[in-house]
Amino acid sequence: MSYTIEKLKPYKCDIVKKWTISANLTGLETFDNCDSNYDVIDRLKENKVLTDSCEDDSEYCQAWLYFKSESSAKSFIKRLGEYIEKRKQLINSL
Repeated sequence: MSYTIEKLKPYKCDIVKKWTISANLTGLETFDNCDSNYDVIDRLKENKVLTDSCEDDSEYCQAWLYFKSESSAKSFIKRLGEYIEKRKQLINSL
């Protein structure tokens, strides 16, 4: 089931005391060809959308991303949106 990036919101996780984004990222547009969230995370790291400032603890069906601040989590969502738009433009140009 596909969803849009606008539905991604960071929240403060009391367990790890960090700002967290948790979602099945394979449901986002442009990642439907990824087999798992492991593949999505690898792609995001390769394209520098996901930086070393983020800790990830992904699973097959769920990505868990931990950030030190709310602003860094929101910055990731912005970079992710830009990456998705870039991929859509690339795909549409083919």
